[in-house]
Amino acid sequence: MYLFTDLPFISKVAESREEFGNKVISIAQDLGVLPHWLMIVMNNESGLNPAAKNPTSSASGLIQFMEPTAVQLGTTTAQLRAMTGVQQLDFVKKYFTAYGYHKKISSVADTYLAIFFPLALYKPDDYVFPKWASDANPIFDLNKDGTLTKEEFKNYVNNKYAAYIPKEDEEALARKKKVKTAVIITIVVVIVIAVAAWFIYKYKK
Repeated sequence: MYLFTDLPFISKVAESREEFGNKVISIAQDLGVLPHWLMIVMNNESGLNPAAKNPTSSASGLIQFMEPTAVQLGTTTAQLRAMTGVQQLDFVKKYFTAYGYHKKISSVADTYLAIFFPLALYKPDDYVFPKWASDANPIFDLNKDGTLTKEEFKNYVNNKYAAYIPKEDEEALARKKKVKTAVIITIVVVIVIAVAAWFIYKYKK
């Protein structure tokens, strides 16, 4: 179990630091991700400032909620900015669970993708982002060819923040997810076989 002091960038949290950190740890456990991933993304998006607002858009809060997204989650960007960080974390969790993004996350890059461009979570690594996305974020275009692929994005983020993430915990989580997937597949196969056997038995009578 992590301590709140284990989290990267926790010193940037201005209020209720321990409560905030412990809540991030709890949310990460519920989502099946590492709390470090959440902290890295929130720091990158807002500097861990729940009142942060993009001067050119409605993007607000810890993960820069857009107004339509905030409304879908049952709030507004103005209300989010008025919340404490601890309060706003409930909506960070809701964002990941409401759309099922947490089920597709297996790295800090995936966590970032869920906020930056969620559609890419469901695309292969050679997926090319729309030109507006690559033009607005040239830092991710590693080979500087004017196009941004999902693989480039993931490599940039994973490499940049590798030092902030306990590698052994990341590997353990990956193994746990693989086991869980294997168990689910096994259960489905058993159910299919059982149903097929039942139909064969029924129609042979």
